[in-house]
Amino acid sequence: MRRIAPQRLCYSMEYLDLSSPEMREKWAIACFSNHGGTCFAVVWQSPGWSMVNFIGCEKNFCKALLSRFKTANIAFVVPPGKALQKVRIHGLKPKRTFAYESFARETPAPEAPIDPRIRLLAKEEYDLVRPIVKQKEDLADECTVRAWLENGSVLGYISCSPCEGMADIWDVNYIFTLPEYRGRGIATALAYAYLKDIREQGLVPYYSGVSNPASAAAARKAGFTHCCTRYAFNYKRPKLRL
Repeated sequence: MRRIAPQRLCYSMEYLDLSSPEMREKWAIACFSNHGGTCFAVVWQSPGWSMVNFIGCEKNFCKALLSRFKTANIAFVVPPGKALQKVRIHGLKPKRTFAYESFARETPAPEAPIDPRIRLLAKEEYDLVRPIVKQKEDLADECTVRAWLENGSVLGYISCSPCEGMADIWDVNYIFTLPEYRGRGIATALAYAYLKDIREQGLVPYYSGVSNPASAAAARKAGFTHCCTRYAFNYKRPKLRL
């Protein structure tokens, strides 16, 4: 195992900006590779918390790196069309929500108009969407919110923001449709509005952390391309047996 210099890695559109001063100030970030260069790991650390992203999962490399941690959050990043290799490492357990798909688009948006019922909200209009917001972070200062409005009521919304330390790449924070209005294509239309607006600004729209089939279907219908799947685990170093 060798430590490699911080860099911007792009693996099947899974972006990790390790050279950003903002990210390095907030996190202790290190990047490692096996000697064959077939497996990489990015380690994120803050007080009391560790996250390891593996790109490739060569067993000896993974075991050697994990031996440095008492506990950690682990993710194996797998490109489209590939399956997660069996990883048998003591102390590694799948999380309850195990697989997260990620989508992106770097080519121009499809030539279709945005539904007129979708509007990019001004900050002073956030009270319209506040009653159905699922996470308070969705309305943070750096976020933009697009809402589907009918008769003055919000039926669904999509919140997005620039990726931390990567102003040219945006990601979806949350997308939500009221249960009684699902099945009408609102989520797909919201995802398309986000994709089209971001691409027209010359930026990259990303749609990560998708864990349910309906959201994945909306992303594909909107024109996003599946770029990778993250498989999530918890790690706890096994106790030594005497």
